[in-house]
Parts: sequence; C-alpha cells; structure tokens
Amino acid sequence: MGREDGADVAGAASDENPHGGVSIARDPLVRSLFFGTPCAKFTPNRCRLTPATDVPIRWPMAVTTLPARPKAAASRVALDPSPSRAVQPNRPIPWRDTIVGDASGQRDTMVISRAPVRVSFLGGGSDFPEHFRQHGGAVLATAIHRYAYVTVQPFLQEYFDHRIRLAYRRSEAVNSTAEIQHPAIRATLEKLGLASGLEMHVMADLPARTGLGLSSSFVVAMLQALHAHCGRFRSTRDLADEAIEVERHVLGEAGGWQDQIIAAHGGLSLITFDRSGSYHVAPLPLSPERMRALEEHLLLVYTGIERDSATVLSQSAPTPPAERARVLARLGQLAELGVDYLVSDRPISRFGELLHAGWELKKQSGAVSLPQIDGWYEAGRRAGATGGKLLGAGQGGFLLFIAEPRFHPAIRRAVGGRPTVRVRLGAPGAQIIFSQR
Repeated sequence: MGREDGADVAGAASDENPHGGVSIARDPLVRSLFFGTPCAKFTPNRCRLTPATDVPIRWPMAVTTLPARPKAAASRVALDPSPSRAVQPNRPIPWRDTIVGDASGQRDTMVISRAPVRVSFLGGGSDFPEHFRQHGGAVLATAIHRYAYVTVQPFLQEYFDHRIRLAYRRSEAVNSTAEIQHPAIRATLEKLGLASGLEMHVMADLPARTGLGLSSSFVVAMLQALHAHCGRFRSTRDLADEAIEVERHVLGEAGGWQDQIIAAHGGLSLITFDRSGSYHVAPLPLSPERMRALEEHLLLVYTGIERDSATVLSQSAPTPPAERARVLARLGQLAELGVDYLVSDRPISRFGELLHAGWELKKQSGAVSLPQIDGWYEAGRRAGATGGKLLGAGQGGFLLFIAEPRFHPAIRRAVGGRPTVRVRLGAPGAQIIFSQR
C-alpha cells in the first residue's frame, strides 16, 4: 500500500478485473482514506457533498437515549412511551417497570417473534464503544430476509417435574434459571424475573457463528417474544438497547453495537455513533429499482468455517492503539462515502471497489482472515467481482462479493462450488408474527 498511484488497489482495470473503467482509487476521498493523502472535500461524521448537486445529504436522525425509570402502576400493564435516549452501559436499564402478565400474574399468551440477520457493508469495528466514545463511528449495514425465530408459550409446570423447558440446538428441562446452560437465555430470564412456567423454542434460517450477527438477532427476538408474552410493549430502540445490555454488559461479550441495532430496526441504514454514547439510525432512501440492482449484484458464499466472534477478537494480534484508531476512523469514513455512492446513479460495481478498499483496511487492524479465505476472495475477484469482504469478526462465516449478475456463475466455480445465498435487502426489524391467548 506504499504505492502512490493506487491504480490496482480498489479494483481498477487489470488482468484481475474484467470491468475496466475508472477506478474509485482515483476518487480524492478514497485516496485520502487509503493512502493518507489530504482531501479538502471530506468533513468527518457527515455524508460528503454529492458531485452532481453539491448539496449535503441530510438524514432523518433517530437519537437513542435512556429515560429515567418510570413509576409503574401495581395493577396494570403500562406501555413504554420510548422517548429518544442515549445508551449508558453502566446504568441499569428499567426493564421491570411493569408487572408480569395480568393482575393475577397469569401469562397465557403464545408468541412467535422474529428478528433479521444483517450484512455489514462498511465501517465495521467503528461501532465498538471503546472506539466511538473517543472518535465517533459510522456503519453502513442492512438487514436481510433471513431470520432468527423465538416461540414462547405457557408451560403447565404442575403436570411435570420441571418448571422451564427450552429447545435450541439442545433441549433443557430445568427447575430454575440458575440451572440453564445457555448463557443468553439464562441472563435474559433472570433480568426479566421469569423463573417458571415458560417454554421456549429457538430456530434460525442460517447457521450461527457465520458473521451475520445471528446471536444478536436471537437475543432481540427473544426479548420481544418474552415482553409480548408478559403483555408488555417494547419499541425498536428499547429492544436494541436491552440486547446490547445483555450481550455486551451482562454477558461481557466483546463486540460492537450494530448487530443489535440492525436486528431491532431492520432496513438498510447508516448508523452513526457519537462520542456521547448515543447512536443515530438513518434509513437510506433508495428507490425500488436501485435496491433491486444492489440485490442482484450481491452474492454470499458460505465458507463452511464457523467461529466465535468473541474468540476471534480476543485472539487477534494486538495492534497499537493509535494505528487501530486510524484504521477504524477511515472505515467509518468509507461508510459515509458508501452512502454517497448508493444514493447516486453510479454503477453498483463501483460500490464493490469501496468494499474492497474497506476489506484491505480492516486486515490492517488484526488477524481477520485465513489463507484459505484469502484464496477464495482473490479467486472471486479474478472471476469478475469488483470487491467484497468477509462478514463479521473474521476467520470464517460468509464471504460477500459484489459483481454483475453475469459473473456470478464464474464466481461460484472459482470458489469451488461452495454454497451461496441470494440476498434480499431491507428486511423489517423485529416483529411479532403470531400471538394467541
């Protein structure tokens, strides 16, 4: 990356890139991000001016803040007004502000909830609070039409020798939450004060530990199902904040906040993170035709390698803090530039070059790849992809390629016929899809 021209970094015309055309490596902002050269047009923490109109893109920002704990009535279920809030991880979230069930404490509603998984395009890593509380951050990500499902129903414990029944990859029948082996289920039930009379089933469309944020989708869907089972309403902001609290603070799992936010909110959005600890979700105003064109260019390839993101993060070679902050800041800036590309009429293939630039940057921040994965990625680019990335924390899961649809068969052959997934973007956030008393 010491070269000054950078012509072959972001997918410019070469023997390995069959597209030709002008590479975005010649874009002054990309050169600034990738090669460290100054760029007068870039202003941090906002979308840059569009070349066509020279007018700033303004987004409807939804600021998330935490309210003071409301005083709940003792004999009725109160709906949470869900004002804007700034997440404060060290402050308890007022989950138990209403009674459980009706006035008699009876919970007799069967609920099925679902929450989507996500594909993160640009900015991943800048959503870690350790980074954005000092430097800010931005992530461009989308929910896709693949889901985690959670079913919650009453369990007639008087007829059995246990009080809680669970079914996920394994089955559990226990008499107390302390006996539950699944960490997230145990932590959530304890936080919500649900100790008995409950049956829960968990399903998912895709495997866990594959870089799609499925664990966070599950926690969001579980929280929504349990609240609904108890007669409580939670907004998308509430669900995202509570899932962040469970995974990042109660369980102490390393990671950022984008997974929980996208699972709760859904859609294709730019998420910006402030030093104050608040975040803003700005849906992209893409036309149906533009969204469809983006979908047609995306190809997910399953590597077959599963890994735990927390383990990958903990095992990554340490990077000097100043260097890591520099890389993550540039990744966040690329996310904002990605918005500029998507809302314009530029070819989607050029957006792939942005992803390639981001992937090359991210590899500087730690051991996020493996030689086998690098081989598949380069083979996909030679077969026609303009760019892509490995999703999630790295070292396994799904590879994302961006390529014109005519190159997809060649890419499938280039990666050895590994399973692929066609992507539908902009899936809705967490939903109750069935409820019956």
